[in-house]
Amino acid sequence: MSDPVHTGESPVRRKALALTVALLALAAATVPASAEPRFTAQYGQGCVLCHVNPTGGGMRSLYASQFIVPEEMSGRTWPSAELPDHSPEISPILAFGLDLRTLVWAGEAGEGTVLSMQGDLYLDARLGRHVSAYMELGQSGSSEVFGLIHGLPLDGWLKAGRMVPDYGWRFADHQLFGRRYLLDTGGVDSPAQFHGSGLEVGVSPGRLAVSTSLLGETQETGDAYAARIQYNQPLGPINAGLGASVLRRDRPGQHNRAVGGFWYLSAGPVNWLGEIDETSRQGRLGTLVTQEVTVRLRQGFDLRGTYNFQDPDRDVKNGSRERWGAGAVWMPYPFFDLQVMVNRWQTEPGELVDDTDRTEGEVVVHFFY
Repeated sequence: MSDPVHTGESPVRRKALALTVALLALAAATVPASAEPRFTAQYGQGCVLCHVNPTGGGMRSLYASQFIVPEEMSGRTWPSAELPDHSPEISPILAFGLDLRTLVWAGEAGEGTVLSMQGDLYLDARLGRHVSAYMELGQSGSSEVFGLIHGLPLDGWLKAGRMVPDYGWRFADHQLFGRRYLLDTGGVDSPAQFHGSGLEVGVSPGRLAVSTSLLGETQETGDAYAARIQYNQPLGPINAGLGASVLRRDRPGQHNRAVGGFWYLSAGPVNWLGEIDETSRQGRLGTLVTQEVTVRLRQGFDLRGTYNFQDPDRDVKNGSRERWGAGAVWMPYPFFDLQVMVNRWQTEPGELVDDTDRTEGEVVVHFFY
C-alpha cells in the first residue's frame, strides 16, 4: 500500500489522517507507570532488583535510586558523598518516587503536538519488617494501590488492592503491540483497562519467578486472571531468560484471552527482548509480535530498535499492521533521560484493521526518581 501523504489525496483527507494519528498519540498519553525490561536482560535479574513492586513498574527501590541509576545508568555519575543528600526516604518508614513524561510528536504531513504523557507520584510506607503499603497518585487514572507482604517462603509475596496483572514484558512504551493490542483488536485507548482489584501471589526462588493474579469484575474490565513464569539462566558471558504467561478477561458477552512466550538475551552492550502472543477474541485467533533491541554505545547512551506485528485473525485476511522503530535513549544525568524515535507503520487494511501507512517521529522527555 502506498503512503497516502504522497499520493494525490485531498488536503481534507490528509488532515483527517493527521488527526487520526494525533488521536493515537493522545491514546498513549495515559501511559502506566512501567518498567524498562532491558535492564532485566542487562543484569539477568528480576524486576524487584529495581522496583518496589515485585512484578515491576512504578516506584524504584532504594538500591536503584541510590546506586544503580546514578552509578551504572547515567552518563554523569554522582560522587558517593552526595548520595545521602538525594535519598528518596522522607522518614525511616516512608519513601517517595515519581515519573514525569512529556511527549513531542510530529507526523510526516507537518502536524504535531506536545502533551503530558505521565505525571505520577509514588509513596511506599513500610508498616513493618515484611509489610508495606504502596500508593500511586497520578494524572492517568491508571494508578496501582496495594498492600504488600514480602519475605514469605521461597522469596514469596502477597499483594492485595488495585494492580496490573503480571503478564509478559511490562514495557514502558505503551504503543508496543504486546501492550496496545493485547486486549483489543483496535488497540486499548487507556492502559487503565489493564488494571483491576484483587489478589496476587508469587514466589521467586533463585532464578525462577512465578506469579498468579485474580482480579474481580469492574464496569470497565470484567473479571480477569493472569499467570506468569520466568526463568533466568546465565550462559557464560550471555544472560538469557525465558518465560510464558496467560491472561483472561471476561466482560458481558465478550471473552478475551492471551497466551504467549517471552525471552531475553544479553551479551555485552546488546540486549534483545521479544514476546509472541496468541490472542483469542470471539472465536478469532490472532498473533502479536513485539521485539526490542538496544545497543549501549557508552554508559547513558543506547541505540534502540523495535519491531511489532499484529494479525488479529490468522484464518481470514481481515487486515494486519506492523511498526518499525529506530532511535536512541540518552540519560546525561541521573533521573533524567530523552528518548528519540522514528516509527514507520505499514498496514494491510481489512475488516479488523482500519489504519494507514505513515511515518512519525517522537521525543519523550522523562524525569523520574
